[in-house]
Amino acid sequence: MMTIQQFGNDVLTAVQQHLPSGKVTFRGSFASGQADEYSDVDVQADVHQELNQEFFDSLTRCLQERFGPLSVRYDPDQKENRMAQDLKITFHRFAVFWRIDLNIKSDRDCPKKWPSPFPNWSIPGSAFWNVVWAVKHGNRGKAEIADHYMFCACDKMRRPHLTYSEDNAQTLLSELAAFEEVDKTLIRKLQEEMRQSAGAE
Repeated sequence: MMTIQQFGNDVLTAVQQHLPSGKVTFRGSFASGQADEYSDVDVQADVHQELNQEFFDSLTRCLQERFGPLSVRYDPDQKENRMAQDLKITFHRFAVFWRIDLNIKSDRDCPKKWPSPFPNWSIPGSAFWNVVWAVKHGNRGKAEIADHYMFCACDKMRRPHLTYSEDNAQTLLSELAAFEEVDKTLIRKLQEEMRQSAGAE
């Protein structure tokens, strides 16, 4: 069975091969050697290309061919910066926790920011990732942080607060499944991963 370290190394290699003229390195917990099975795969890419539609279409196609169907979100923090982009990439074949956080910086200005119009993160989609983070920190034994993310998800869903438990997380995931903006495959995967984790205990 593949480990997150193997997965991270495969992702890094794929991006390096796709951007041979750039500098592609780990950052965060992968760079420090402290990654665990719930870590994001944080990658930094410094490139000499315009960050236009052709660049991102080609990159997404490369990753999809290598790792299968994926879900991509463009971080709104880089909405006004034509020389930087932060992609959140989740593959349907791998654990939901193994999200790729790919920060890209270019030394070339792009005439127009891509995507255009720049997509805002949906509130239900953001609530889903709050639940993911709650489960992640709950599994790490960090109850206070898990509760914080559960409260954030509840606030976005305009419902009473729930503290973290696997049952409460499953409740929120079932409610989020009613929203079109949330990737149903990722919801099902997280629900199944939680059931498998509970069964292993």
